[in-house]
Amino acid sequence: MFSQKKPERQAMMNADAESDPSAKNPSSLLIIEDALIHSTIIGRIADKVGFTITTARSYEDACKVLSARQFDCITLDLGLGEHLGVDVLRHLSTIRCRSQIIVISGSEKDVCDETVRIGKALDLNIYESVPKPIDLKALRETLAHIRMQSRLQKLASSPV
Repeated sequence: MFSQKKPERQAMMNADAESDPSAKNPSSLLIIEDALIHSTIIGRIADKVGFTITTARSYEDACKVLSARQFDCITLDLGLGEHLGVDVLRHLSTIRCRSQIIVISGSEKDVCDETVRIGKALDLNIYESVPKPIDLKALRETLAHIRMQSRLQKLASSPV
């Protein structure tokens, strides 16, 4: 598990914070993915969109991170060693997680679709699944949309 933030991204966020109150609390993304190559790709795209990134490589790491803080968005791989993505969804429901959740998986489409249905039944904010190999443009657009929604919500809830 690690968190990364590039110095140039931090400088841009500091500049944004002076003109935009939501920039003081930038959008955050938790990547729950056991494969380093996939978490790296997702992280690079999310960083370019403006998220701060935390990565969990297992179910246990994800539960630990989620007990300590909330995230604006979560990407979730369905295969996490001894645990499945559905186990993470159940945990997210238990803690009443309100993050936007994107399932990213190489599993069969019907498995991904069923996982999305389970997430919705658990009253989670879940997007349609993104298949692996990842469509980078589609993921970038989805993350940008989620980040914009997050920033608007933070602006709407901040005192005037």
